[in-house]
Parts: sequence; structure tokens; C-alpha cells
Amino acid sequence: MMDRQIKVLPGKIANLIAAGEVVQRPASVVKELMENSVDAGAKNISVIISDSGKTLIQVIDDGCGMTPENARISFERHATSKIATADDLGRISTYGFRGEALASIAAVAEVTLKTRTSEEETGMELQLSDSRLVSEKEISCPAGCNFEIRSIFYNIPARRKFLKSDRAEMQHIIEEFCRVALTRTETGFRISHNGKNIYSLPARQLLKQRIVSIAGNDLNKQLIDIRTNTSIVKVSGFVGIPSAARKQAQNQYFFVNGRYFRSPYLHRAVCRAYEHLVQDGYTPPYFIYLDVDTGKVDVNIHPSKTEIKFEDDSMIFEILNAAVREALGKNAFVPSIDFSLGNVPEIPLMRNSDQGKYRREPKINYDPLFNPFLSGTGFEDGNKTGAGKAEVLADGGGELFENKDMERRILVFKGKYIFTPVSSGLLAINASRARYRVMFEHYLDSLGNAGPAMQKMLVPVTLELTPETEMEVSAHIGRFAELGFEARMIANNALEVDAVPDGFATDEKSVRDYIDDILASLEETVPGGSNSSSSGLADKLARAAAYGKSDFNDTEAQLLVEQLLECRQPQMTPDGKNCMTIISTDKLDSMI
Repeated sequence: MMDRQIKVLPGKIANLIAAGEVVQRPASVVKELMENSVDAGAKNISVIISDSGKTLIQVIDDGCGMTPENARISFERHATSKIATADDLGRISTYGFRGEALASIAAVAEVTLKTRTSEEETGMELQLSDSRLVSEKEISCPAGCNFEIRSIFYNIPARRKFLKSDRAEMQHIIEEFCRVALTRTETGFRISHNGKNIYSLPARQLLKQRIVSIAGNDLNKQLIDIRTNTSIVKVSGFVGIPSAARKQAQNQYFFVNGRYFRSPYLHRAVCRAYEHLVQDGYTPPYFIYLDVDTGKVDVNIHPSKTEIKFEDDSMIFEILNAAVREALGKNAFVPSIDFSLGNVPEIPLMRNSDQGKYRREPKINYDPLFNPFLSGTGFEDGNKTGAGKAEVLADGGGELFENKDMERRILVFKGKYIFTPVSSGLLAINASRARYRVMFEHYLDSLGNAGPAMQKMLVPVTLELTPETEMEVSAHIGRFAELGFEARMIANNALEVDAVPDGFATDEKSVRDYIDDILASLEETVPGGSNSSSSGLADKLARAAAYGKSDFNDTEAQLLVEQLLECRQPQMTPDGKNCMTIISTDKLDSMI
């Protein structure tokens, strides 16, 4: 192999590489500039966006501003006012601290900065392009900073080419805006896109007011307070009641010491508190704020500073889980945990000896669909496919039911399972899966004819949407029509639904669940067909109709059994799971 000479990269190329770590998309610029505004003590911050940030990103604040000398230096790499020694890295309490944001932005965009301190009568305007200072002049401007970022990635065509759609990029910008706005309720925030106001959040809001202003009025009565104070971590904020859980992972925020972060690990701590309270696949909203000693948390392990490391992460997991359970318990969702034993309850330390040893409550794992009587029925393998209708239902060559004319006796168990006697034993049916199969064949037939049959609603349902969801629904409004929903966007980020597919419930909660479910599945590939095929559309409709219904009365169960047995493939759901099994009389005799 030929030796290659090692060279130091030119500053321009080095700046572009560093910029790639910080500026990944327009939303990265919004994040960095808003965080700098917060650190500058701004009381009002405005974000103005054009063309999803590809043309213009403007951030205006009324913070402390910069002197001309500081303004020039701020665009140098590693320039910062927040770190002086290595020890400062272990005590970071501000947003920005690495001193690379402005240098990185100037490397990939055209930048204009207008800034003035309150002590000075005039301000300074700097213009930069390609990491070079193009011009500077003295101007008249308000105190604070006004950044204009134009033509992002103009000098890196490959990076600009791989930006997502305008809708997707704007969604990322709104995400970053909300993450900052949720940490500073004393500050007013405003964001607009192409002249349209998206959020206008007044200063000095209560935390719950700020949350509702961002996430929508629907959450106003669905949030419960969470508050726990220990020597390891202070936990505060709000979590959603079980009925607020959604299939789409929306409105889920963790903050530590005023900084947003992601943590699948702590997400599990929250969701574990909701076990047996929400449907499988659904997760609750939460807005959780952690206060930890800055010396016991590392926020500098990732360039975007959204991943962190706690010194006592396992203990924080347990404390957070217990705090959520206690909040739910106080509101009669789960048994309450008494946290009133003192102002700062201590979490027991784990020791090697039995005395004083911390013991976690044992967790019992079980599958509610497991049936010990399955052997010999042809359903031992939950993913088994290919069993014909005659093989499964003919029950060894005999008739399934002893008397077809006799009214079938039905037992509904916990609103989820249906039991009915058959000639050789007991037929057990998973109600949701049975409805999935029935609705799939129903929609497949109707789509094959002309389209899904609609049922008009006596009173249209109006759903308030967040700006992010509004953008997503608007992008797919044509697909909703294909799926049998008559809906249109109206003023104030609201969706008005006039009709739903035949067989769907028409109450507001069910309609919202249908919309959420379909949005969550629109990007998924449906087994056995593409998303644009009749099979794919029928599958989406059937899933929403089946799993949106969580209870069945005796009359509905009787009809469902009849409909299932009339299906072309009654034994399996479209994705290959069992709809039913037969518990033979011999098996029952051996157990009783």
C-alpha cells in the first residue's frame, strides 16, 4: 500500500467538517440561536422562517447584546464566554458552551448580525459569508441581537440536496422551538413561517399554561401534576392521564436543569408506571423536569447536546417510576405511594448484606393470550399460517356447532375475549383480532368496488391540532379521503370531520384515535401489498376500526362471531396472528 502524506486540513475545510457536527439542518440553526438568546437573558424571542429555513432563518431577541469586539470574536471557533477552565465543564448550567455554533453557521450560510448592548447608543452590523467577514458598519438598532441566516448550505450542494421536504424540515424547526419554549416560561416566544403565525407565547406563563399553549387545549384536563423531591433528583412537571395515551409518540419531553434531552431508558421508567392502564402500543404524554447537581450529569457527550449521562441513572429510573406511579395513584388510577414521610425522602442504598438491602418489587411477566390448552388444536405456533378454514373449523370432520338453529351462547370475558361452546369443546376468540379480520375483508371488498362506504355524522367532529400535526394531516388530506374520511382543515389549526368509514365509531375520542392511528401507519409497509394497494388501504382501515374499540357487549359479540365465521380466512388476522382457538373437551376434562 502506498504511503500517503499526512497534512493539516485548510481552515475552510476544517470549518465545514465542524459545521456538519453542529448544523445538520435548518432546525439546528434555530436551536443554537434560540439557546444563545436564552443565555443572553432575553425576555422576548422571535423566530421568522421562510421556505422551511432554506431561504431565511431570523432570530431576534432583546437580550444583553454584544459589543463590537465581542461580536467579531463570537464567530471564531471555540469562542465562548461560558468556560474558562477545564473544571467548568463539570458545572455547566447554560445552554451553549462549546463556542462552535456561530462559526459553524457562518461556514455554511450567509449571516447578518445586528447587535447592541443597552449601555451603547449605536450598534454594529456584521455580514459574513463562507466563514469570512464581508463587511461591518455602525448602525442604529434595538438592544439585543438580530441574526439573519440566509441560503443555508449554499456552498455545500450535496448537503442541501439531501434536506427533507419543506414539511419535514419545518416540523423539525417547530420541535426545536417548542423544546426551548418549554424551559423558559418567563420568556415570550413567537414563531412564524412564510408570514403565517404558528405560535405566539406570552411571557410569564404558568408551566401548565405554556404546555397547553403548545400542545393544545385537549391536554388541559388530561394532565396531572408530578412532584418529588429527593437528595438525588428533584422531579416536577406533568404526566397525562391514561386516556390521553396515543399511538403516535407526541408530547413527550424530558428536561434536566432546564435543558431538553432524549432518554429511551427514562421513557421506559414512565411507561412502566402505566402498565395495564393503557392499550399496547400506546404511550402517554409527559413533560418532566429533573433538577440534578450539575456535577453529577454529563451534558457534553453528543454534539447536539440532547443525550446526557447521569451518575446515578438507575436510581433516577426508580425515583421517576415511583413518582409517576404516585401521581397516578393520587388521581385514583393506581394504588398511591406515600411520599409524605419527610421533605427529602432518602432512597435506600443497595448493600451486600441482607440487613437494609433494597429490594425491588418482583415483576411477574406473563402473556395474557397464552393458553395452556393449545396443543393438538393446530394453533400451537402463534405465527402459524396456511391452516385452511375447513381444517380449523370443521373440528375433525364434524360440524362445528351441534345445532345450527339454536341460539348460540356467548360469554364475553373482560371485554376482550369471547367464549362460545362448540361440538368438541370451547371456542375462544380474541375480539379485537376477530374484528380486524372482519373489517379487513369488509374494506377490501368495498375498495374493490368503488371505495370505502362512508357514514355521515349528525354533528361534525372538530379536532384541534398542534401545528406539527396540522402540517402532517394537511400533507395527507387526500389519503384520508381515499380511506373514507370526509374531512377538511378549517381555521386555527383545526380539522373538521363530517364522515367516517362505515363501521367506525363517531364520538370525538374515537375519531381522534383513528386519525392518530392512520398517521402512525401511513409510512409503514403493509405485508402482502404496497401502501397504495387496496390491500394496504384495507389494512389501515381495519386496524384503526378494530383496535380503536376496546370493549364488546354480548349483542356485539354475538354478531362478531357470526361475521368472523363468514370470513374467507376467519382463523388468522391479515398479519398472521390467531383470531381463535378451540379448547377441546378432552383438555377440559383433564384439567377439571
